[in-house]
Amino acid sequence: MNAGDYWQLFVETGAPEAYLMYSRQLKTEENNVLENPGDRPACYRLQ
Repeated sequence: MNAGDYWQLFVETGAPEAYLMYSRQLKTEENNVLENPGDRPACYRLQ
């Protein structure tokens, strides 16, 4: 599930656990995004 899915679950249920899962997932997604998606190792090739 992504952060949007957890947020939708929270909106539908109002469960605080869903909000906590949303917050955790959002931080994970933000921390795992490349600043420049074009930056790849020289040996990286799409097949």
